[in-house]
Amino acid sequence: MARRLFTRRGMLISSLALAGGVAFGVWKVRQPHDNPLTAGLAEGEASFNPFVLITGDGITLITPHADVGQGAQSMQAMLIAEEMDLGFGQFTTSFGHSDAAYYNRALAADAVPFMSTDTGLIAEAARGAAGTVSKLLGLQVTGGSSSAPDSYDKLREAGAVARETLKAAAAQETGIAARDLQTADGAVVLPDGRTIPYTALATTASGLEPVRAPAFRAPSDWRLLGKEVPRLDIPAKSTGQQAYGIDVRPEGVLFASARLNPRKGGGITGYDATAAENRRGVRHILPLRDGVAVVAENTWYAFEALAQIECDWGGAPYPAEQEDHWRLLEFALESDEPERVWRDDRDPDGASADGVTGEFEYRAPYVAHQPLEPLNATVLVTGNHAEVWAAHQMPGLVRERVAAAAGLAPEQVTFHNQMAGGSFGHRLEFDVIDQATEIALQIKGTPVLLTLRREEDFAQDYPRQIGLARGAGGWNDGQVTHLALRIASPSVTRSQGGRAGLPALGPDMQIVAGAWDMPYAIPGLTVEGYAVDGLAPVSSWRAVGASTGGFLVNACSTR
Repeated sequence: MARRLFTRRGMLISSLALAGGVAFGVWKVRQPHDNPLTAGLAEGEASFNPFVLITGDGITLITPHADVGQGAQSMQAMLIAEEMDLGFGQFTTSFGHSDAAYYNRALAADAVPFMSTDTGLIAEAARGAAGTVSKLLGLQVTGGSSSAPDSYDKLREAGAVARETLKAAAAQETGIAARDLQTADGAVVLPDGRTIPYTALATTASGLEPVRAPAFRAPSDWRLLGKEVPRLDIPAKSTGQQAYGIDVRPEGVLFASARLNPRKGGGITGYDATAAENRRGVRHILPLRDGVAVVAENTWYAFEALAQIECDWGGAPYPAEQEDHWRLLEFALESDEPERVWRDDRDPDGASADGVTGEFEYRAPYVAHQPLEPLNATVLVTGNHAEVWAAHQMPGLVRERVAAAAGLAPEQVTFHNQMAGGSFGHRLEFDVIDQATEIALQIKGTPVLLTLRREEDFAQDYPRQIGLARGAGGWNDGQVTHLALRIASPSVTRSQGGRAGLPALGPDMQIVAGAWDMPYAIPGLTVEGYAVDGLAPVSSWRAVGASTGGFLVNACSTR
């Protein structure tokens, strides 16, 4: 039987589940998070939940999941708009500000050590417990293909609550029972066909308690969901008008770029910027913990000046040659005990299958993320406040990191999430925001837009983990009869989680993701994972461990 432990997505949730339950208790779990929109409401403005804001001028739908090109903003808006009877063009969207109210409910389902097909009592109870801790921690995360499942129920509920509360407001104004009112096209419809726009009801609605547990629209009545409707961002992206993080222009902004040690973790021992000091447009040349930055009047000037700086880099804490990385993986498979036997479906009676047998090896290399939009972040630090503009998938942790660097409380940091020109996991890392903050702290009062050159982006990327698989198996009449698979890889959970300050407990299931839980009925299947230290730092890349594990298992099982 397979032995199951922690996923990357569950490393924090699982480690704190027991402590969370003891510390807060059932009563705390049942308390909803405060609505962050109510604190800034002006007279006559209404918000019934963290996702809907109505003023006399318009309707704003809060879409907190980051949009990295996957259409998350449109998806979230459609879920709310469907229940509110809003059409495209009748609302605007906003990512909102980071808040525990936007915690990810669905991500916890992957936090427990059970296969996704396991719907047994213990598995479901574990998922529920993980979801409880996710709520208590207020983890606002976009990742793990969880945006749609996280949003599906709660955003439809947000829209339905708004719809029914607006009907209650119309009932109070007209004296007509709410059950006799309908909604359509952003308005409440009276029995005689007259309409009251939602915006005209904001003042009355602001004084009402939100309607609880409203009924959802029947799928047969859907206008948007399940229909062929265009994404909200298609016009802007098709005409070059979409603004991304790299397009942010706060008043007085200066432009920066940085050269950093291409051997991650090696640091810098010194640099000579003499040739760059008098370059056109250069305002500042500043030291960084791992390199040097140029601040200039535009990004091109910064790029040009950086090219004139000579840097002395420290050595990397891992092998410099690729071949040595493969050797470490080979050595682990030849010399080490597995970190974990994740699956063992061998016949307990020791019966062996007939057929042809063989041994094989497959490799999966490091792979860079490389989204189309180069990494960038804009940071402004003043005496008692910091402001950040960037695209990121963990906005709460962005606030905490910038606050810690600037000596501020998280509440003193405002984060404006931006549309991202791609990610593939890249915008789960914090280094470019850390570097922009480091620059901004040296020129307080001036907003700084840091953009990395494409070459620097490649060099500074935390790539996908490298992986090596060796297997032995047999096949008969075109069918795999047994398979023993051993996979060696660095732990992406410990590498990425360590940089983010998140604990990682137990063996890393990402090493064997896509392999131990393969969807193939192979008798006698065994899967072992070997965690290898001393390799390059790595990060989650689309599908995380399954991007290597899925390839390795399919290569081995179809050989």
